Amino acid sequence: MAYELIKEDGNKRVIQFTMDAAELKKVFRKVKKDISKEVSIKGFRPGHVPDSIIEKRFGNIILSEVAEAAHKQLSENLFDEFDWVLSDTDPEFEGVLPVEGEDYVYTTTFHIFLTPEPVDYKEIKLTVPAYSREKAVEETIEHIRSQFVTFEDTDQPSSHGDFVALEYPDPEDEKGADPKVLTAVIGQNDMGPGFDEMITGVKAGDAFTMQMKVEKGDDPGLKGPAHTFTVKEVRVHALPELDDEFASKAGGFKTMEEFQQKIMDDVNTRFDSEMKSFSERQAIDHMLDSNVFDVPEFMVENLTSNYVSSIEDGDSTEETRKAAAEMAERKVREFLILREIAIKESLEVSEDDIDKAVADGDSRASYLDRNRNDKALEFVLNSAVVEEKKQDENEVEPATVPWKWVSVDPSEAEVSKEGEE
Repeated sequence: MAYELIKEDGNKRVIQFTMDAAELKKVFRKVKKDISKEVSIKGFRPGHVPDSIIEKRFGNIILSEVAEAAHKQLSENLFDEFDWVLSDTDPEFEGVLPVEGEDYVYTTTFHIFLTPEPVDYKEIKLTVPAYSREKAVEETIEHIRSQFVTFEDTDQPSSHGDFVALEYPDPEDEKGADPKVLTAVIGQNDMGPGFDEMITGVKAGDAFTMQMKVEKGDDPGLKGPAHTFTVKEVRVHALPELDDEFASKAGGFKTMEEFQQKIMDDVNTRFDSEMKSFSERQAIDHMLDSNVFDVPEFMVENLTSNYVSSIEDGDSTEETRKAAAEMAERKVREFLILREIAIKESLEVSEDDIDKAVADGDSRASYLDRNRNDKALEFVLNSAVVEEKKQDENEVEPATVPWKWVSVDPSEAEVSKEGEE
């Protein structure tokens, strides 16, 4: 049992398959036995019909099924050995039928997809955000420190980090005997833009009225109902000292130095991972924009089906499938570009690694594709020109919501409310 590449012509590859007579005889025997079990012939029990009768009645079916079984068996490992990507054109099988007692020899012409030579993948310009690891460590420690904050009573005006409790009338309580209580920590922005500013600098007993005002979007100036709040209490925040005791409580470390080193290690690991993903996505997007070509449709269809089937509710719309097809097309093109870069740059995967992966149950072709493409992407990133971009300190972050809490005079709010009624 063997196959041999006997001809290469453009995108055509002609393979000659050979199954020796002894192996072919086993296939004939199995096919005849399977047919004997399925047919019902008077005078014979299922599975005990003589071969001569089976051959006489089902000769053409036997030859067809033997040929199909032989084709499948002979080509089982073909694409592990030949590193091809097939095109959408179906293989062409030579119309030779097997003959029991003789070697079965035939040819098949495969049409492969020839990926265009990739361009513009060296010295790609990548832009990454400037990043201070020391600052990230400080911010991480401060965040952990904030988890151990305590609040103490105070008669001083509220400031950043302080706890403020507010009372406001229950709209369902006409007598106002049981007001509702709202709590917030200044700086956490729990209640939306403008709210923290309203509760900064207040003391117990202070009262104020505010409402939501739309500042961006289709209805600028639109205001919501007014709400009157009374400050019930203010508690000043107290943070623990950054000492060995804190390191022990926060992370189980003996010293603060050990704790800081662990934070630094975590920050470095996270940063390196995030920057790698960020750079990879930029590089891939750049290569996809620079290398546009049609890809085998069957590959796109298979990946699209995988994407659609992964949707949890299983309810895929035409719009969903269209989006999945677009993602699939880009992913297939990404695979083919990286594959071709690896081949062009002679980025090989060692046979020892491949053999080990196969021994562990992996597919040779799959392992080769994954690891070779990883090497190609690494090659692209290593040759890239990386520039750090510092954020402009004057650059204002875009608002996440179009409205903001604003102060309002209670009497004006009441007039506005009566006018609306």
